[in-house]
Amino acid sequence: MKLNTLALALLLTPIAGSALAEVTFTPFATYRHFDNQTVEKLSAGGVTPDIKGKEGYGLSLGYRFTPAFGLEAHVARTETKTENTPVVAGFNGLNIRGDRLSVDGYYAFNAESKFSPYVLLGAGQGRIKTPGTSAQDTIVNAGLGAFYRFNDKVALRMEAREVFNSDEDLNDAVAMLGLEFSPGAVAAAVVQQSEPVQQPEPEQAPVEEQAAPVAVAPIDTDGDGVPDSADKCSSTPAGVQVDGMGCPLDDDADGVPNYLDKCPSTAAGVVVDTNGCDKILTETISQELKINFDSGKAVVKDEYKAEAEKVAALLKQYPSTSVEIQGHTDSSGKKASNDKLSQDRADAVKGVLVSDFGIDAGRITATGYGSAQPIADNKTVEGRAQNRRVIAVVSGEAKRVIRKKK
Repeated sequence: MKLNTLALALLLTPIAGSALAEVTFTPFATYRHFDNQTVEKLSAGGVTPDIKGKEGYGLSLGYRFTPAFGLEAHVARTETKTENTPVVAGFNGLNIRGDRLSVDGYYAFNAESKFSPYVLLGAGQGRIKTPGTSAQDTIVNAGLGAFYRFNDKVALRMEAREVFNSDEDLNDAVAMLGLEFSPGAVAAAVVQQSEPVQQPEPEQAPVEEQAAPVAVAPIDTDGDGVPDSADKCSSTPAGVQVDGMGCPLDDDADGVPNYLDKCPSTAAGVVVDTNGCDKILTETISQELKINFDSGKAVVKDEYKAEAEKVAALLKQYPSTSVEIQGHTDSSGKKASNDKLSQDRADAVKGVLVSDFGIDAGRITATGYGSAQPIADNKTVEGRAQNRRVIAVVSGEAKRVIRKKK
């Protein structure tokens, strides 16, 4: 089959006018399902033969204007047979050849990605040929497909297209699988005009000047100023500052590039989230403090002030925490006096935290529980001494930055 004049004009005109041309070459394996009425022209005596769907082959020669848009000439052939017809009709096992020639344009989505789907539309001519007849009609192609790029030069191509015969109102379905080869960008020759050669002296031979070499600019697909041959990050967004390897800058070296980093001064060794900010861990803080008292007394002995200082230090370290001072007595005496004594003891510890260690009184709750919560046997001297106590329970939450493991 030969490309007609219109096909050549559509394909070659933009190539000739482009400064940078990318030619593509795609061999295909095909499977064509013929319309049931495709060979009605061959029917005789009311018998219409069926045509088997069959494997075939095809070839596309194209030109890609941009990574997304291309134009190509496509030829394909499928050879099959008729079937399911009476032998007397003479059509069973009849050889059929279906040829297609078209010029198609396609537009690819996500053209810079490894996987890129596309849509296709084109027109041309189709021919159905048998040993005794041949019919040639106008066809229109519409298809959906996808590229899977192994590298800049080779891509797997999958496509399904509908072939509409506008002369006979027929529809064939074609599935295609091929490998696209793109040798690369072909720069238009830049011819520099040489200056006129001065005429030599009569006794000298003419001197020829050597033409200057043609300069070809290196390819920089993402336009970041680093050519593809040295670019380790070949899909950098437009306008993003990059380093010498073409990768976005990351000044604080936290793994999140500057243009995405909402916390650009993260300390070294800190775990960050997707915004480049410190990951925070919330922990529960609690501590118990036990202070014992003499029988019937509510005075904090000096020996217990060091214990009170531990609680004060914890409260200062974590300003969001609070403390409950719990006062207790042994079972000696009446309940009312024990309740008052336990409250006095709780207040005494609170006073030490406020006056001696500067803790805000608003962060301290003092509660007397009397003799209701013994921790030892009140029948013994040692047990009663243990029950005459104050417990300080610090509680709250503290936040800390998560650091990377060394």
